[in-house]
Amino acid sequence: MGSIKVRRRLAHRWADLFGLVADIERFPEFVPCCQRTHVLKREVDPAGNSVIVSRMTVGVSALTVSYVNRTVVDLQGRRISVSAADGPLRRLDVLWTFSPKTETTTEVGFSVSYEFNGIMLELLAASMFDAMFRQIVGAFERRADQLSCRGVRAGQTTAPAMAAADLTR
Repeated sequence: MGSIKVRRRLAHRWADLFGLVADIERFPEFVPCCQRTHVLKREVDPAGNSVIVSRMTVGVSALTVSYVNRTVVDLQGRRISVSAADGPLRRLDVLWTFSPKTETTTEVGFSVSYEFNGIMLELLAASMFDAMFRQIVGAFERRADQLSCRGVRAGQTTAPAMAAADLTR
């Protein structure tokens, strides 16, 4: 069983960071160990949150693990939660929170706890998962830095912010 909690203040708008985390199809481009994501279903729950069911494949070299996630994107609450729906994980609970501190600074909270279905898989994959989750906030920060350098200037909305805004429709 693994557990990690990170709280970090990032020099980016909360909507931009929120949009990055909600855009799971792009994870293989920058998230450590993420090899593939495939969206299986998108819907809106009764509370108005976007719910994304996807299959994610993570791994290093020959050791890969594939599992189905259920991601709840709560734009009003500025929270994104992820739980495993199948695969080798008995339990996966991820929570991202986004608290704007200034117009261009956000406190990001990231917590994850997970448990594998079997002791052998735990022995094989636990160190990979631990390393991946410890690097994840930094990966999103670097991605936000890259996109803000490429983003449109003069107050126009960047692509990640538009992605967050699109979730409300």
